[in-house]
Amino acid sequence: MSWSAVLHSLLQPRGQACLLCGQSSAGGSARTALPIRHPASRRILLEGFCSKCLSRIPWIVAIACPVCGRPERCGDCLRRPNRPFVKVRGAVRYDAAMKELLALYKYRGLEKLEPALAAMLSAAAEPLLNEVRFDVVTSVPIAERRLEDRGFDQAERIAMELARLYRLPYRRLLKRTRHTGKQSFKGRKDRIEDMKGTFAAIEPPPAIGHPSEAFPFPPYPVRILLVDDIYTTGSTMTECSLALKSAYPDSEVYGAMWARS
Repeated sequence: MSWSAVLHSLLQPRGQACLLCGQSSAGGSARTALPIRHPASRRILLEGFCSKCLSRIPWIVAIACPVCGRPERCGDCLRRPNRPFVKVRGAVRYDAAMKELLALYKYRGLEKLEPALAAMLSAAAEPLLNEVRFDVVTSVPIAERRLEDRGFDQAERIAMELARLYRLPYRRLLKRTRHTGKQSFKGRKDRIEDMKGTFAAIEPPPAIGHPSEAFPFPPYPVRILLVDDIYTTGSTMTECSLALKSAYPDSEVYGAMWARS
């Protein structure tokens, strides 16, 4: 299914089109197997996707690397055993269908995909939430020029929605110190070098207008859930974690990624 076909289906006023195939009527069965327990997240997915497409979402349900959550043996974590974060989990494999779905949101601005993307992120967050009581949710910030071009920060949006679903406070804890080129065109070594020193913590952590503001915020974040859309080499997660731990030495940083490439 091409972007134009999906876009056309999404903009149709009649009925609810499946967010993936754009044709079938959405509405998976309540018995559909999903790696998510949260009722609201399940409902969003069951109402947003048809049963056929739900069954084809490449959920990451078995991991081989206990650190980055990769479903295969991970050379990156073997080469760098002393990561500054505790662990990362990803929701889906970044295959062609997931790449197209995320692109419709990031580059075409189809904001109606936002609840579904956040609900899918639950598959990465729930295993961590079962282990850790997080003090705050934050996200990897995008560059200012990309924010101006795009009009929104996709990682922040889905992180805020995830925080709302699980009744956790969200704060912007990070800022970019410089602009970096598009990472998708770079190799592993160049990505790692390019991301060094790119992030710094915002001090003190600012408040933002969000329903979770009613929740108490500790003097400094102790257990941080960091959200991003894609995890590739781990260079972004590493640099963000270093920045957070520099500002909050006693913090533990965990990552919830929408997709794992």
